[in-house]
This record gives sequence, structure tokens and C-alpha cells, in this order.
Amino acid sequence: MPIQVQTGQTTQVKKVVVGRPVRAVTAGAFTITNLDGIDLTGVTDGSMLVYNGSTSKFESKVELVNTNTSINGGNF
Repeated sequence: MPIQVQTGQTTQVKKVVVGRPVRAVTAGAFTITNLDGIDLTGVTDGSMLVYNGSTSKFESKVELVNTNTSINGGNF
């Protein structure tokens, strides 16, 4: 239940609690292959995940051939 404080005509919400916080996950499968929206078909050494807007999934690729992609390594 939220704690509300009213000052004049302004209502401020001080705290909102929804459910019980998860402290730790102790069971289940913890691999990237179990995530929805990731296609690892053809994954090889050196592959990277690249988002495909037409399939709405991340796909494993070894080459970047999209004109919308640029890599900026920064300044060192």
C-alpha cells in the first residue's frame, strides 16, 4: 500500500511496494538459449547477437552487414 503525504494541494507518494522483492533465484535453467527472442541458429566461435527488426529477435551473426550499424570504439 502506498504511503501518501499531502502538503497543501500536492500529493506526494513516498513508497510503493508491489509484491515481494526477489532476493535470489535458486532453480531453473540459466543459459542464453532459454531466453525468448534470441535465435542462436548457426552460432559459431566469434558470433555476436544482432537485433533483426523484421523478426523482432536477436540473431547470432559473425558479420555486420546492416547500414544502420556503426561501431565507435571511443577514445583511448
